[in-house]
Amino acid sequence: MKKGFKSLFVIFFLFISCADEDRVNEDNFEADLTGSWNRSDYQVEGEIVSTYTFRSNSTYTYRIDWFGFNGKSKTELTDSSESTGVFGVEGDSIFFQNFEFNSEFSSKFWIKDDVLKLEYITYPADAPVLTQMEYNRVD
Repeated sequence: MKKGFKSLFVIFFLFISCADEDRVNEDNFEADLTGSWNRSDYQVEGEIVSTYTFRSNSTYTYRIDWFGFNGKSKTELTDSSESTGVFGVEGDSIFFQNFEFNSEFSSKFWIKDDVLKLEYITYPADAPVLTQMEYNRVD
């Protein structure tokens, strides 16, 4: 009986410890986001590099660079696009507001091993699709 009680106590203690750790991480989600994150998508013609930069003042920049398209060398920057806005974090969701396009966007997110994962719904012509993108920490 004592052995069973001790095992139950240890499991309960571990559960409470993990719950506290998760709560601490949730409180620091916005601070954890601060910095730059990027992903590369390789195609036959070249490479597309997408970069989010989150700042501590709740502003962000989203930049897309195209390398090697239009018959250029795959290492040559051939075009780029950049948008800015503000973001907010509530629990495990991040909310983006882009002033240039007067748009809003939200996504569930988590960070593990310097990888930012965004999960959101995209709306192609035929039906909504659950989409997940991964960005690696740059700095």
